[in-house]
This record gives sequence, C-alpha cells and structure tokens, in this order.
Amino acid sequence: MAPLKGRRAKRCCSPGAGEAAGRSQAASEAQGAGETAAKATPDPLFFPKRHASYLGILAAFLVVTLVTSSHIDFSFLDAARDFPGGFAWFVAQFMPDAKAFDQMDKITSALAMTILDAIAAGTLAAIISFILAVVASRVSGVGGPVQMVIRAFATVLRNIPTVAWGFILLFSFKQAEFTGFLALFFKSLGFLTRAFIETIDEADAGSIEALRATGASRLQVIVHGVLPLSLTQVVSWVLYMIETNFRDATLVGMLTGTGIGFVFNWYYRTFKYHTAGLVIVCIAVAVIVVEAASNFVRRRVGAPDGRQGARREVRGKLRIRVRTTSGTVFAALVVFLAVATTYTMVNMGYGSADTMQAASDLLEYFKLMFLSPSLSHYTWGEMIEGLAVTICIAVLATAGGALIALVLSLLAASNLSNKLVSNIVKMLMAVIRSVPTIIWVLVFTVAIGLGSEAAVIGMMFHTVSFLTKAFSEAFEEVDKGSLEALKATGATWWQQVARGVFPDKLNEILSWIFIRFENNFVGAVTVGAIAGSGGIGYYLYIVANYMFNWHEMGLIIYMCLAVSVCLEIIATQLRKRFIVHR
Repeated sequence: MAPLKGRRAKRCCSPGAGEAAGRSQAASEAQGAGETAAKATPDPLFFPKRHASYLGILAAFLVVTLVTSSHIDFSFLDAARDFPGGFAWFVAQFMPDAKAFDQMDKITSALAMTILDAIAAGTLAAIISFILAVVASRVSGVGGPVQMVIRAFATVLRNIPTVAWGFILLFSFKQAEFTGFLALFFKSLGFLTRAFIETIDEADAGSIEALRATGASRLQVIVHGVLPLSLTQVVSWVLYMIETNFRDATLVGMLTGTGIGFVFNWYYRTFKYHTAGLVIVCIAVAVIVVEAASNFVRRRVGAPDGRQGARREVRGKLRIRVRTTSGTVFAALVVFLAVATTYTMVNMGYGSADTMQAASDLLEYFKLMFLSPSLSHYTWGEMIEGLAVTICIAVLATAGGALIALVLSLLAASNLSNKLVSNIVKMLMAVIRSVPTIIWVLVFTVAIGLGSEAAVIGMMFHTVSFLTKAFSEAFEEVDKGSLEALKATGATWWQQVARGVFPDKLNEILSWIFIRFENNFVGAVTVGAIAGSGGIGYYLYIVANYMFNWHEMGLIIYMCLAVSVCLEIIATQLRKRFIVHR
C-alpha cells in the first residue's frame, strides 16, 4: 500500500498536475468573479420593465372596469355623487331613538340565538370535516376514489351560494331555527373540509413517515402525528368559520324567518328604520366582540408560554406535569364549544316538519336539481346575461373597493402612518366590516334606489374594510431596513411607498384583490336575490319563490358553481405563487 500512496502523491505533486490544477482553479475563480460581477451589475432595463408591467396591470384593470361599468350602465361618478346624500339619509333614518330601545329584549334574545347557532354549526361541521379531511388528505388519507369523492363533495357544498341553501332547505324543513342551522352547517362543512385537507397536506410529512417507520397504526399516526401538527391551524379555521357563520346568519335568518336576520328584516320591511338601526348596532357590537375573542384565542393557542405545574410521583418516578397558557386556553375553548353546542342542539326550535320526511324531500330536490337541470321559463340568453350582470357587479365592487382600500391601507399601516391615524382607520374599518354586506346593500337600496348602483356601493363597504385590513398588514411586513435605506437617501414618503412598499407587495396585493373578487361574486348572487339588484341571483329568487321549478333552479346553481370553481382554481394558484394567508 505504501508504494501506491507514493505514486499517487507523486502524480499529484508533479509539475503537470500542479499547472493543470492551477489553471483549473484560476478558471474557476475567473468564472466565479464573472458571475459575481454579472450579479452586481444592475440590468439597465430592470426598472423600465417593472414600470411597464405596472402600466400593463393598470391598463388591464381600467379596461375591465370600463367594460363592466358600461355593460350594466354604472358610473363611479354618479355613485360618488349619490353616496354622500345616501349615507346622510342612512345616518338620520337608522339612528336608534328612545322608542327603539323598547325592543331591546327581543333583539338581544334573537342575537344570542344567532350566535349560538353559528357556534353549533361551526363546531359540528368541524368534527365531521376533520374526519373527512383525514380520509381525503394525501398525507394520511386512504387514496383512490374515496379521496376524490370527498374533495368533490366539499367543492359542491362550499360553492353553492348561501341564498340557494336557504331556499332549498326552506322547502323541506319549513320555517324554523333548525332550517337556518342546517344552511350554516352545510356551508361550513364544505369550507372546513377543504381547509382541513390543505392544512393536513401541508403538515410535516417527515414526522408522519417516521411514525409509520416505527410500525405505528393509522390511528396512532393520526393521534400522534397529524393532530398535533395541524391542531393550531385547525383551531384557527374553526374560529374563522364561527365568525363567518355569524355574519352569514343574518342573511340566513332573512330567508328562513329566524334569528337576528328575521328581526332586522321585519323592522326594515315595516319602515321602522330606527329600530332596524338598533339591530345593526347590536350586530356590529356582537361581531366585534366575537372577532376580539377569536383573535385572543388564536394568539394564545400554540404560544410557547409554559409554566411548571404540579409534581406527582408515579411508581417511584418523579413526573412533572407542565401546564401551558396555550393548553389552558385550548382546553377552555373545547369546553366552551362543547357546552354551547350541546345547549343549542337541545333548546333549538325544530319546527313542525317531520325530520325524516324533510330529509327525504331534500334528497328528492337534490335529485331534481342536479340530475335533470333544464330551462323552461327563461332562455339561455337571459341566463348568460344574468350571469354577466352578476360578474359585472362583483368586478365593480372589487375594483372600486380596491382603489379606496389601497389609499386607506397606507394610512392604516403602522410603519407608514401616524400611530393615532393608523388606530383610527383600523377601528373604523373594523366597525364597517362588522356589519353584514346584505345590510349595507338593503340600506342603500332604500337610500338611493333599487338597482346595480346600490348593490355596488353596499358591497364596496365590506370590500374596502376587508382589503384595507389585508393590505395594511402586508405593508407592515415590509423590511424596515429597506425603508430606512430609502429614507437615508433623502426619499420622500411617497418615494418610499412607490419604491419600497409597492414593488415588494404588488403580487400579494393582486392576490388579495382576486380573493376578494371570488367572495364578491357569491355576494353579488346573494344581493341579486335578496335586494333585487338583478343578475343571476334575481332569477334564482324568482324560480325558487314563485315558479317552484327545481330543474331551472338546478341549472342556475350549476352556472354559479362553474364560475365559483373557476375562480377558486385561479385563486388557489395565486395563493400558491404568492404566499397569502386568510
């Protein structure tokens, strides 16, 4: 072996080898230096290209807005002119007076019932959704057709508009609190199943594979792997769903004649606007409280704040039981949800309908709608035109709301604005966001008249508040060092925004706008049905309430499903590319 080593050493140290190594090293260094220089040398076309892309996006935005506004004869100038007077009328007419407070007991009772229904629907849906998600997930699922069926099932449930759920269930289960609960439950089931599947799919696959490698059963993998890894996100989704259910419960109550939605609709339809205003105030306060409690729990669950608890000796070994703040909050949350759900289901008004017969009727209605959709009273041209009107309303509400939100978000971002101004804007947006969209639309329908203008303005309220919150949170995540560097060069506030904020967050802004457009389409279907603003929602209302034609209703739902699924696919791809969390 020694001679071999000597020969190797000799070859390595020979002049030829040394020269070759030297040339190779020099070439490598030269290549590295060239790459470094290339990287260090800025592309002279970089900023012109970026500015061109900005102009392209803006041009496309303006073209789409102009086309949609001309299609439904909507003018932002007319809306801006009508808004101040309409809002002033709303404040004057809907301001609660002393007489309105006489109905406070009725309002609070209906409000409490609505909150409990939202909690129960979200909690029960979460339990079933998690089971379905475990089965359908790529990480823990069984695979095959079962996985595909569950995913398709969740997609259908999630994308059926809430107003359609209300109509369908009202025919089978009649006017009762249980009917409203079912509408919230089915919507929650579809949404949470998808959310939980995505959460489990994003879990650490390595940890789960390690458990499987040890011989753990499927149940052990779920209990010791899937559940701990996804628990925090699951809790967050459940709380978000309860918040959403509470907002949707107002609409569902209008359709099913129950809860706070029915109370508001009664005073609104009987022109008792002062009392209706008190209902709006109570809803807003309740939503803010629910959001605050939900945010508190989200912050605490998963927090690494641990405290040593009681010590106990088991079989001669000292074990320390550690109690954490997150564990305590989670346990309290579970107990609260269990008690609230149990109380709600025991004391719920189930109405006079036979549950088994109602379930049988519901299956028959689904069969008529989804297996034999057809048109008899309307033409394909009318349906497509109605769908186009709905899309136009959603586009205009999103476009107008995005522009306003972009300005307000600069004032709301704590790193770009005065602290006092930031807090004021955030508080104002929270109040506006707490009022359900359908109420804003109904109010402006009375204030400025029936039609698309009232629908667009009403939907813009929630759009502005939603996007302002999303944009401002994105702006607050901008690297402080970049802003400080720009400030050190003498850049003005606007230059810091134009060069340091917008370029960094443009993709995220676009993603949030499209997500909001996805939500606004469903909202446009709803306001078309409830507020009479036209579009496919209006046809859905006529077919369901006056013609009782399940075949036509099924076709309309299919059309809405097709648009919603397409928007969902696009939004999913955007979220994958630009990391955005709801």
